[in-house]
Amino acid sequence: MKKLTRSLKAFTLIELLVVISIIAILASLALPAVTGALTRGQLTQSLNNARQLQLATQTMAIDSFTAGDGPGWPGDSDGADWGSFCTSLVDGRYLTANDLKKIVSAPGVKVGNSLPPSPSALQVYPVKENSPGDSIFISTQNWNGFSSLKPEAIPYGEKGFVIFRKGGDGNVFQANQATNTNVLGTLVGQGFAPAP
Repeated sequence: MKKLTRSLKAFTLIELLVVISIIAILASLALPAVTGALTRGQLTQSLNNARQLQLATQTMAIDSFTAGDGPGWPGDSDGADWGSFCTSLVDGRYLTANDLKKIVSAPGVKVGNSLPPSPSALQVYPVKENSPGDSIFISTQNWNGFSSLKPEAIPYGEKGFVIFRKGGDGNVFQANQATNTNVLGTLVGQGFAPAP
């Protein structure tokens, strides 16, 4: 009678370590690409948020112009500031307070529940009705050197920034494009920084 032997084959410890090492190397190579794609997606979301804010402001300005009263573009009224701008958008029902809070947020920026939302990931510039269409209307806080803000109010760091113009176009830019006005557009005034 033949004796049946069952041979058990298993991975050795060295084989397991080699496989784990290969997986770790592949993961480390893929991580920068994944984080870069995530950051580009977040910057694109901030660009869409800037577009929503610009559309609400443009609608408010058109209503103000046709009615002959009320707030228009942020720079049209004397003493314009971040608080009065946000209050005008919410009181005129161009945005709800919750929508405004979502629009001015970004990854890493903790927006409070107050009106105006503070801190804000977006910087709004006081453009006027007669400002050119290429005037910079909105940017992310990491552009144009608002160093007085707390670090938790500055999104994206050196990864890139968003610029949106009064005319309704905007883009995501790299850090090395920070001073190229041919690309960015006309800067009107210094802007009013949302409260840190």
